[in-house]
Amino acid sequence: MNSSLKTNQFTINPALTQEFCQSLKKDWETISFPTEKMESFRKFPISSIPWEEVGFDPTNQKIGNLTENKDPGDSRTEPLLSETKQKEILDLIKSYLPKDFFVYLSMLKASQISISLCDGKFHLATETLFGDEAKFLFRIFYVPKGCSTQIQLKTETKHETESLHLLSVFDVWIAESDSVVEILDEENLDEDLIQFRSVFVLAKENASLKFHHFPFGGFRSKWFLTSHLLGKGGEVTVAGVSAIGKRNLKDMDMEMHHHADHTTSKISYKAIVTDRSHHVFTGNLIIPPNLRKVVAHQESFNLSLNKKARAEANPKLEVLAEDVSCTHGATVGDIDEEQFFYLLSRGLTPEESKSLLVTAFYGETIQSIGFDEETKRNLESSIHTILVGGK
Repeated sequence: MNSSLKTNQFTINPALTQEFCQSLKKDWETISFPTEKMESFRKFPISSIPWEEVGFDPTNQKIGNLTENKDPGDSRTEPLLSETKQKEILDLIKSYLPKDFFVYLSMLKASQISISLCDGKFHLATETLFGDEAKFLFRIFYVPKGCSTQIQLKTETKHETESLHLLSVFDVWIAESDSVVEILDEENLDEDLIQFRSVFVLAKENASLKFHHFPFGGFRSKWFLTSHLLGKGGEVTVAGVSAIGKRNLKDMDMEMHHHADHTTSKISYKAIVTDRSHHVFTGNLIIPPNLRKVVAHQESFNLSLNKKARAEANPKLEVLAEDVSCTHGATVGDIDEEQFFYLLSRGLTPEESKSLLVTAFYGETIQSIGFDEETKRNLESSIHTILVGGK
């Protein structure tokens, strides 16, 4: 496992790590392994995963000592955050922790609990994971009060065999009051990877957080994003593009939980599928009673480039308050034939016409990113490599 972190990263105090892990034990023992009977795994064929080939069977894996294998890593002599603040962060996470099997597995099996202090203008975090053994990550990204920052997180997997292998990840993003955060999250996964990943967002009063997600590759992926808008004036925006081919299955769940008045959330996600790939998007807006002046929007756009490829969109609303503005929408379709033939009539080849229409589909999402032009071009190149020319 190689990592390059320009964030100010350090590991949690060992005593706090032990206390935190021990506190998870009671809940862990009550969490069942997921099956297709559960709503969130209804479309994900978890029962068909050949765990023997994967080399790690979570259905009967014994965690053992909850703090074993925790590596203190390169802990700083003087931590960037006090032990009091570290404990406060862990307690906050636990207060809203989803009771998900793979979230707990990631936390308990990760070699360490790392915190990246994101208090500057730009931070880059890259992690390259090698080999077939099962891997578990638990990463915390913390943005202090009043800070304005951009964070680019790149995760890549590489291996040399054709065996299926496992990656389980739990990422936490905490935006303190009055902070402004923009995150570019890019995954480049090998085609034999089975991934379970949960992204957890906690936004406090007047915090503004934008999360751009671009996943590429993989074999099977179950992906959750759960966002909690905890303070008045908080704003969370999630956007991204899934570009998948071959026999890739990507099943994504996103939830926005509003806890305070005058909060705003938006999900705008696009998927492009080709070959025999399958993409599932499920979005949920959750607004409890008695909240006021809440704005929440959700949209999912899906483009299929092959009749054997599938894309599904499942928008949901759980709105129990009245003084709100909520919208949702979803589309699933092929390339527009009228637009395609119009471009052909203007002298473009079929390949050029298809490329132009696909680029137009995701172009607005790319341009909405506040990062440099080279980064945007690299994302476009990755999408083209997977899709353009696909059957």
